[in-house]
Amino acid sequence: MAVQLELSQMLVDSLTFENQIVGLNKAGRPIFEPTPPGTVEWIVRDGGKRGQSGLLLRITSGAVTWCVRRKMGGKSTRRAMGRARKADDFTGRVLTLDEARKRARAWLVSMEENIDPLLVREDHLKQTKLATEHRRLTMAVAFADFIEAKRKHKAKLGEEGRLEVGVGKRRTADPKLRDSSTADRIKVQRWLDGSPMWQVPVGHLNEEVVSDSLTPLLKRASGGQPKITWGPKSVSKGTLDKIYRHLDGAWWRAAKILKLGVGRDEGPLRLWRQNHESDWPADRLVHKALDTSSPDHIQWLKALLDMQRAAHDPAVFTARISPRSRAIKPHLSVLVDFYLLLILWGTRATETQLLEWSQVDLAKRLIWLSEDTTKNAALDVVPLTPWAAEILQERKRLNELWRPDAPGRYVFPSREHGHPISSPRGVLVALAEKTGIALTAHDLRRSLAREIGSDDDLMHTARLLVSGAALHHGAGKGGSRVAGATHRYLEEKANILRPLYQKRENRLRELVGLQVEKPKAELDVEAVLDRMRGDPNFFQQVMQTVLRSKS
Repeated sequence: MAVQLELSQMLVDSLTFENQIVGLNKAGRPIFEPTPPGTVEWIVRDGGKRGQSGLLLRITSGAVTWCVRRKMGGKSTRRAMGRARKADDFTGRVLTLDEARKRARAWLVSMEENIDPLLVREDHLKQTKLATEHRRLTMAVAFADFIEAKRKHKAKLGEEGRLEVGVGKRRTADPKLRDSSTADRIKVQRWLDGSPMWQVPVGHLNEEVVSDSLTPLLKRASGGQPKITWGPKSVSKGTLDKIYRHLDGAWWRAAKILKLGVGRDEGPLRLWRQNHESDWPADRLVHKALDTSSPDHIQWLKALLDMQRAAHDPAVFTARISPRSRAIKPHLSVLVDFYLLLILWGTRATETQLLEWSQVDLAKRLIWLSEDTTKNAALDVVPLTPWAAEILQERKRLNELWRPDAPGRYVFPSREHGHPISSPRGVLVALAEKTGIALTAHDLRRSLAREIGSDDDLMHTARLLVSGAALHHGAGKGGSRVAGATHRYLEEKANILRPLYQKRENRLRELVGLQVEKPKAELDVEAVLDRMRGDPNFFQQVMQTVLRSKS
């Protein structure tokens, strides 16, 4: 049974579990005896003139704790309020005797009204934490958290459900190269640093503050020149879209964390956008591409091939020329081959730069594009045509000639050992100076979308799409990935598109005066239609590639 006495701070500080209070002497002072073996706890109740009825001091081998006890909901209930003394494993705040008596009075009143004080305290702590988070979570902090969350999400996607790439192990992206979306978010973060909204808490962000930050950028995109000391050097429609999209994503993520309870169209960024929709710059169609109907562009392509012939001279790889020399160096052949294959495949620059030999399947004539590098983070495939295969085989031989001891895993190695090429614009700059035609890597990709087969060829592919639609094939969760994608489906898709790639490759070779391979047998459309009727996922594979080539 617990002993009751008027506690003092000195007594509280001196109590030990090993010496239990068993009673009081005639002078009212505590009597101590060794704590019996097997005892888990012993209790002292506060009493006396200054004591607080219902306040207990619980002593265990690991802690001395303040508690209160009274009836709640018809039964006697004990609730712990906090530590009375620090322990070796406890660094938090402790309650003094006076503080414990004050808190006990409030808790006992709550318990008398059948309100659990622990739940009240938990709600208070949540509200305090939320208020602290509201103050901490400025737009700058929210955007930094947004970048990291998206980066981790992409990494998680890369680790889950991966198919083995090509004929080797799955690739690992070079750490020096970020994915394009993360790079865009980092740009936006840099541009908005110093803007009026940047240090405003997310919960306090309103349309007026958003307008102070984004309206000047909107005016710049429309041709105006407001005076601001932050933001990008120039603002195009694409830049404005990028800033708005990532800012809005960061705000909504933070709003969800803070439980702001804002409706879908009530966020401050969306309200501002709605009020400026009529002022938003219109989409500008980009027509620039490698135009093989233009004699000037054909000369550009011939100049690229001339550069390839010079760079592939074996002497370039065996002479060991000084880095300071102006002579052709091995790295040039890597860059030239890179751009030739961009033209033939229509792939994006990053996914091609990071291509590894394990992704090249010469036997099945396929190039596998890793989930680590594709824009939609999904495995994809490109049919490998003869000219492209010839370039790759020569590339492998030259890589081994360049670095016989360590040719590396990348198809397009950098001058820095063990890394892929990262910024291969030098060739395009040299070609622009020589021919007067300035093209980008994306311009070369765009040319494939314009030239991929004749009207008859595309009608064959269209028939596949219509047939698939008639079978009501699903597009998978979210519509962005192919349902049930496997290597077999992807290979089938590549084989359907192979004649289109082959026909275009032959045309390019003919334009630059190279020998053209004899046409293969036409695609058996009816056989493919039968294949689709028996396999509902097949249509989605074809549709994904056709849409991807147009994006």
